[in-house]
Amino acid sequence: MAILTPDKITTLGGVIIKEYLLTKHNPNHIAMPTVSMAGKVIGVTIHNTDRIKTAAGTTPAEQYTRATVNNNMKDVRVQYYTDSICSWQNLPLDLSGWHAADGSGNGNRRTIAIECIMNGSGDAEDKKAEDNAARLAAALLRQYGLGIDHLYTHTHWLNVRDGKKGTVDQLNTMHNSYKMCPAYILPHWAEFKKKVQSYLNAGSASVTPTQTPTPATKQLYRVRKSWTDAKSQLGSYSYLENAKKACKAGYTVFDASGNAVYTNGSKYAKGQKVQLYKSKTQLFANDTATTPAGYLTPGTYYIYDGIACKNGRYRITTTAGNCGKTPAGKYVTGYVSVDNFREM
Repeated sequence: MAILTPDKITTLGGVIIKEYLLTKHNPNHIAMPTVSMAGKVIGVTIHNTDRIKTAAGTTPAEQYTRATVNNNMKDVRVQYYTDSICSWQNLPLDLSGWHAADGSGNGNRRTIAIECIMNGSGDAEDKKAEDNAARLAAALLRQYGLGIDHLYTHTHWLNVRDGKKGTVDQLNTMHNSYKMCPAYILPHWAEFKKKVQSYLNAGSASVTPTQTPTPATKQLYRVRKSWTDAKSQLGSYSYLENAKKACKAGYTVFDASGNAVYTNGSKYAKGQKVQLYKSKTQLFANDTATTPAGYLTPGTYYIYDGIACKNGRYRITTTAGNCGKTPAGKYVTGYVSVDNFREM
């Protein structure tokens, strides 16, 4: 089977993500999970799988993805395979995987799996793969509004399955006769956890990728607030239309030379009524906070002053009469990202 071509290339937490979903590509009709995780994700589970030799022009993460398509991975289905170069996404994030060996337990049914590809040598490739896994884990935790105590090992779920008791970290590292996984990360789990926490603290989900995801001859469109503000980048795309779809209000799509090719100039006006439609909408205390102050249930709110803040957030309030009133602290409910709004 030829080397796979991803459907799209983005970045998350500074890690290049090459999306190739098995729900779209299943020529060999391999068995697939069917249980939805929509609104149920409780964390990220870290695994290790062995580094393998690869052909020229590809990476271990692509080869593991290809092996899955060919049914050579038996019944293993994970969201991400991550190596020292990039990460290949195999499953949508709202679909459960088969990775925790806990059947219908929370490991399979409610966590996102990252298979970190290493060989245990501690060489540069191992370190980079582990760093990519840490960045990706942090970005996913932030995406779901979860803290570091929602970072799990495969062994955690085996211990839960076997009826063992303890704290999250005790179960993460407690011996299990069936399997100790992630085998190469477990010996320094505390150090890995600190690394993930550091990326959580730094808000690394918006950092600039350190490697070029496609050859320099191929056009990439980057979505940023401005060309010079690399930290605001939402992603990079091979196709302009995909970049336009990802472009939030106040952002612009730039070509590889830094030329603006599309700007989302839509604004929310003071007093405008908006609908929050997600089951849990993150509410922030200010425009730069990385940890939500709380969550809002679906409902109607109003744009407080129509000023677009950092990170694509607007201040909202509960009634039209509160809009623009001072002091703001008395009338503003909080800051909400524009992608949570549905205009009314």
